[in-house]
Amino acid sequence: MAYLEINDNKGLFFREGEGMVEVNKMTKDDLYKLVRLALSLEDFEMIPYDESLLQNPAHKTIYSHIYRQLSEIRGRKQEFNDEINSLYKDAYDKYCTE
Repeated sequence: MAYLEINDNKGLFFREGEGMVEVNKMTKDDLYKLVRLALSLEDFEMIPYDESLLQNPAHKTIYSHIYRQLSEIRGRKQEFNDEINSLYKDAYDKYCTE
């Protein structure tokens, strides 16, 4: 499923309970949820940014930034997981061996 897509010359993102919503209506909570989905789902998909497919200048700016940031986050997914594991490794080792 595409969580970020371009359709009918509009940048859209997936909002649970509403479906696809225009990117200029995104809240910080929506962005947070997209980041969590990008890190947790293996099948998280985004339609690549293509300036020629978007008419609205605001959609171009917002979509390109969100696409770039989510792509970077997905690329660093293993790094984030390793960091989380190392943060809790000492506590895990302590309580699992007792």
